[in-house]
Amino acid sequence: MEILSSFQMSKADSFTINNIGIPSAVLMENAAGAFVRVLLEKMPEMTTAAVVCGSGNNGGDGLAAARLLCNAGIHTDVFLACDPEKLKGDALVNLNILKNYPVNIFVITDDEIPSFESYDVTVDALFGTGLNRPLSGYPEELVHSINLSSEFTASMDIPSGLCGDTWLVIGTAIDADLTVTFARPKFPHVMYPARKLCGEVIIVDISIPDFAISGCHTYLLTPDNLPVVTPREPDSHKGNFGHAVVIGGSLGKSGAVLMASRACAVCGAGLTTAAVPKALIRTAENSNPEIMSLPVGEGDFFAAEGSDRLIDFLEGKSVASVGMGIGTNEATAEFLDKLISKTEIPLIIDADGINLLKKKQFRKLEGRCAITPHIGEFARLLGITTDEVNRDRINLASKFACDNGIIVVLKSADTLIALPNGLVFVDISGSPALSKGGSGDCLTGLITGFAAQGYDLDFACMLGSFTLGRAAELVLETMNEKTVLTTDIINTVGRVLNELEQNA
Repeated sequence: MEILSSFQMSKADSFTINNIGIPSAVLMENAAGAFVRVLLEKMPEMTTAAVVCGSGNNGGDGLAAARLLCNAGIHTDVFLACDPEKLKGDALVNLNILKNYPVNIFVITDDEIPSFESYDVTVDALFGTGLNRPLSGYPEELVHSINLSSEFTASMDIPSGLCGDTWLVIGTAIDADLTVTFARPKFPHVMYPARKLCGEVIIVDISIPDFAISGCHTYLLTPDNLPVVTPREPDSHKGNFGHAVVIGGSLGKSGAVLMASRACAVCGAGLTTAAVPKALIRTAENSNPEIMSLPVGEGDFFAAEGSDRLIDFLEGKSVASVGMGIGTNEATAEFLDKLISKTEIPLIIDADGINLLKKKQFRKLEGRCAITPHIGEFARLLGITTDEVNRDRINLASKFACDNGIIVVLKSADTLIALPNGLVFVDISGSPALSKGGSGDCLTGLITGFAAQGYDLDFACMLGSFTLGRAAELVLETMNEKTVLTTDIINTVGRVLNELEQNA
């Protein structure tokens, strides 16, 4: 499912009206009808509603919704936040129709901002996705009043005050309990921090066909665009599902590689080997009996000396991941450089592996690598601030992927998977249960495990990210989010695989 900017949504609207021939008034009626159906389903006990309308098409949607709410037996009052004389087109048509209904229409003035505590629901139809500047004056005061006094706020298309082109909160905005958006999600519906103000987001069809949408490179990651996950054939064996090597660990950080290798095995890799510094080999062997181990070097961290055995071992293996808990020792940087330069195996690079990456290594990684940074690691890699990354993370991740031929899995509350072909997938699965050390190690292990089974690296990244997020959702059915450990997430992966296989 595409994620649209305001311009892309406007183009889809225009194509539907001008090229297909569906009148704009029909689209407005469809939007209002779909919104009201969702609202009545979510709030079956409601008896009163206030509908706050602006002067544009979003206000017209609200006026049409007010009529349909009245038809449904809801006592409905309309608060018009503009001079009625300024209404035109479909909005004016709906206002004139509404005048024949038993609906009170109040015109809000800047010297008398209403309160909404007496209504079961306040419908926000003030501003649509095209708003591109912060609210000020009495519109801002009106939004403050809605936020302070509304019992339940439902926004049409987008909470007023947010901009459809960004996930940033540009100023004062409605803090909605429910947002019903039309045709496709927009950036504030799926990405933080704006997503926090949208409440539950429902996407509804209003008769804009798929072929009316074009020029999009950003997609919402859903089970529908994941590769197929099927049950295994009864005569399959471990050799059918690859041999993954998970490289990581240093003194005090052995847990990272152990969790990653366990996640790799749990999601289906036929064979998994944990390659660890020699001093950690006993820990590795005692922790995961199903997982083989390989000692590297002589000490308790990775160094270039002694790495030849690992490089030889990687010959013929399916995939490797590196970086979890390896530290940033200068000798470890030399080890990573040798690993990259002396191998051709697909690599997933995480954590300190990313912190040790150098630009000169990118060419050697082109076409065979995915990196899995969090915001801070990606900022360090680019040499900019975390604030700069947060403000433009889709474009930055996509540019890095395209320029270097390296997949970027940028971890945050919404995870971006930027591919070298220019496509970006936004994964909104997950829960606050992932806000704990080890989640990133688990993600790397899952990606490694899916790649071992033969999935292309881009699909492995998509499957790994979604599986982690969905497992974090499912684990909360029996646990409190504060008590969840990464091992609990790993132990829930099987339930996600069951769901994916049922969708096949």
